Amino acid sequence: MKHSIKILAGCVATACAAGSVSAQDAPWWPFTAEDWTSGEAVPIEYEPTETPTKKWKLCAVYPHIKDSWWIAVNYGQVSEAQRQGAELTIFEAGGYTNLNQQISQFDDCVALGADAILVSVISEAGLANQIEEATNNGTVIVGVGNPIFEAKVTSKIFTDQELMGFTGGQLVREMFGEDPARVVQFPGPQGAGWAESSAAGFRRAVEGSEIEILEDKYGDTGKSVQLRLVEDALQAHDDVDLLYGVAVMAEVAVTAVDEAGLADDTQIVSWYSNQGMIDGVKNGTISGTVTQYPVAIGRIGVDLAIRALEGREHAKEVHPVPLAVTAENVGDIDLTRAFAVPGFQPTFKVD
Repeated sequence: MKHSIKILAGCVATACAAGSVSAQDAPWWPFTAEDWTSGEAVPIEYEPTETPTKKWKLCAVYPHIKDSWWIAVNYGQVSEAQRQGAELTIFEAGGYTNLNQQISQFDDCVALGADAILVSVISEAGLANQIEEATNNGTVIVGVGNPIFEAKVTSKIFTDQELMGFTGGQLVREMFGEDPARVVQFPGPQGAGWAESSAAGFRRAVEGSEIEILEDKYGDTGKSVQLRLVEDALQAHDDVDLLYGVAVMAEVAVTAVDEAGLADDTQIVSWYSNQGMIDGVKNGTISGTVTQYPVAIGRIGVDLAIRALEGREHAKEVHPVPLAVTAENVGDIDLTRAFAVPGFQPTFKVD
């Protein structure tokens, strides 16, 4: 039986003083998720809080905004800040190799006097000192998107990356059945905990099957880096049945596999989704993907911050439930929770 945090959905059908729900931004709740506050999963139907009592000042830091996944998080945060009447300033570091830049941007949020900081960490360890100091000084800190396990945050919303990898691995196992398959895995940046967790989840899912992982190829999620990794893998290994990994890899792999004359022999699956993955599943160039609803992650991150600032009940840890997406079910998914509306451009300021 699902529990509900509906404590408080004061803006369900009408315009609120904090902001109105536009035609393209209809109510996004209730949202099926898991509340891990107790240390165990409790199914919930998440609903946002009632109208805030004041205009809160929020600040957010991202690893980058180079792909549609982070654009979706950006859209979720921006639209929810607008709806709840909050001020929001956003910084992006430019990539997972730019930890020092993100640390500096976190400090910028503090200097701006933010009531709450929404932090999507490049490295939890790298930002731990900044997070602890800000928390001790009374700033609300909410982890958004990328996992935070140990750092002292007020709340956090992320998908269990090990479970994402496991869900992707189960999908791959179903695809190949009892047939042997040779796989090259592209988890993401080396040293990013989420990448290593997803890789571990994939390995757990395919353990005991006929699936052979030839190599784990780590790298930044920029297109040029992932394209080089894919080309290297195709040159280094014969008879690759599957390229599996980050969505950016899958996007560039479609062309690389076609140019190598392997489109009929090598399948492509990603362990998280972006718009390109959904389009690829629809047109048959991508065999499958896993979605974790990044728009909803962005929205809930803002709501968790405002709940804490208002002194209202809030979950300490929320996880969306990942879903494997194939040609069979892609038409049934509510994509408004996963991707920004058409025409949305990255936005860095909400007044």
